[in-house]
Amino acid sequence: MITLERDEWHAISRRIWEEYPPSWSLIRDVMRRELGFTVRTGTRNMYLDDIPIYLDFFDEQKEVWFRLKYL
Repeated sequence: MITLERDEWHAISRRIWEEYPPSWSLIRDVMRRELGFTVRTGTRNMYLDDIPIYLDFFDEQKEVWFRLKYL
C-alpha cells in the first residue's frame, strides 16, 4: 500500500491518464489488472484537502515499478 496526499495523487493520475488508455483509469477492474492497484480514499477529518489517497497493490512487482516510475 502506498499513501499519497491528494495533490500528489492528482499529479500522478494526470500522468497515468496521458500515458495509458482512459479505460485503464476509469474501470477499477482494468486498473487492477493492468496497473496492479486500486485507488481508495481515507477519512481523516472533515477537511477535503487533508484526506489521504491509498493505492492498494496486488502485485509486488507492479508496486516496485510504480514507485520507480512515479515517486
